Amino acid sequence: SRRSTSTPTSTPTTPTGTSTPPASEPGDLQLPRVPWEGGSAYYSKFPAARAAGWSKPSFFPFAVFYGKPEHAPKLHSLGINTYMGAEHDGSRMSTMTNAGISVIAQQSEWTPAEVGSDQSVVGWFISDECDMGYSCSGTTDQENLASQKQMVATARSRADGRFTQANFGNGVLDTWWARGTMSEFVNSVDVASVDKYAYTSPHVQSIIPQSPHWVAGGTAGSSATYGWLSDQLRNFGSNTSPHPSWVFVETARPYLDEAGSKVIKPEQIEGAVWAAVIHEARGIAYFQHSNDATCSGYSLVDCDQARQDAVRSVNAKVTALAPVINTQSFIWNFNSGTDTMLKTYQGDAYIFAGVGLAQKAGQKTFTLPAGVHGTTVTVVDENRTIPVTAGKFTDSFAAESSHHIYKVSIS
Repeated sequence: SRRSTSTPTSTPTTPTGTSTPPASEPGDLQLPRVPWEGGSAYYSKFPAARAAGWSKPSFFPFAVFYGKPEHAPKLHSLGINTYMGAEHDGSRMSTMTNAGISVIAQQSEWTPAEVGSDQSVVGWFISDECDMGYSCSGTTDQENLASQKQMVATARSRADGRFTQANFGNGVLDTWWARGTMSEFVNSVDVASVDKYAYTSPHVQSIIPQSPHWVAGGTAGSSATYGWLSDQLRNFGSNTSPHPSWVFVETARPYLDEAGSKVIKPEQIEGAVWAAVIHEARGIAYFQHSNDATCSGYSLVDCDQARQDAVRSVNAKVTALAPVINTQSFIWNFNSGTDTMLKTYQGDAYIFAGVGLAQKAGQKTFTLPAGVHGTTVTVVDENRTIPVTAGKFTDSFAAESSHHIYKVSIS
C-alpha cells in the first residue's frame, strides 16, 4: 500500500504492533504488512460489541453523529448500523436498537439506567473535540487531557463490556492544537475518530495545508484528504496497542456559516469514504446535520434522493467487501500515481485504488507484486475485466474522487 510516511512530531512512530497475526492462506503473498489492530476481531474483547456482531468479519461500522432516535428505521435502510451519540429527546434506547442500530451512547446525557443491559449499546461516547477544548472541563491542553481520562475512567469503572470512543479535530493536524498531548488523547480511548470537513469548509481547506505533514501540491478539497486524515489519526495511535481509527464524512453542508461553504456532492461522499478505507480507516461516521437552504435538517432523511442513494450504495459496497477489508493489508507500491490498499482473500488479491494527494486523474498503470499470477483483472462491481500483460494492467480514473477495486487470482 502506498501511504503518507510523515509522522507527527509529538507522537511515537506509526504503530507497528498487531493483534493476533492473520492465518496465512495457500499462496499468500510474501510481503510486509501494515500496522493492524485486528480488524473486526478487535471488538471481540468487548462483550457488548461482540454480542452485537461487531467482531464478525462481515461487519464494518457506518455511523451517524447524534442521530435522531425516530430516524433509526430510515437510516438502517441506508446501511447505517451505528449511532455515534443519539439525541436524548425522551425516546427509549430500544427505539434505535430494535431497528437494528447499535448505539455508542454519550455518557454526558444517557445514564447507565437508561442504557440498562441493552447489548446493542456497544460503547460510551466520551467527548467531541476535547483536543480543541470542547466537551472537556479544562482550560489548558493538560487539564482537558486529565478531564478526558477521568471520563474514560468513569465509563470503564462500570465494567459493562462496552468500549470507549471519542472524536477529535484539529489536533490531528499537529500544528498547535493539543501539541505534545495528542497521542495521549487518542490513546486514552478504545476507538478514535476525526472530523475535518475538507470538501465543504473553506476554513478547513485553509488550515489543513498548515500541517507539517501535508503533501506538497495536494488539494485540501478532495477525496484524498479524507485518506490523509486517516493516516494522521493512525499516526497518533499506540505502537504497542493499536486501535481502530474512524473518519467523518459530511453528507451536506455541516452547519457552516462561513463564506464560500458548500454542500458535498454525492460522488464526493463516495470518494471520501473509499479514500478513508484505502488508508485503513476501520469505520465511517457521517455528519448529516445541515444548514443549507436547499438541503437542511437531517440530510440523510430530509434531502435529495441522489444523496441517499449514494450513501446507500457506498455502504452496501463496503459492507459486501467487509470480509476482505477486515484482513491485514500488505505493503506494496503499485505505481506513483494512485493510493492503494492490497489484501488477499480466498486465493485472490484485491487492490483498492483511488487518486491520491498531489496526483492527477487519468490513466494509471499498476505493477503487480511477485506471487500474483492472474492474467485477467476483474473490476469489482463494474462488469468489466482488464488483461494483465507482463505483470501489469492499466485503467482510467475519470476524476479526483474516482476509485476502483480490482480482483486478480494469486495462482
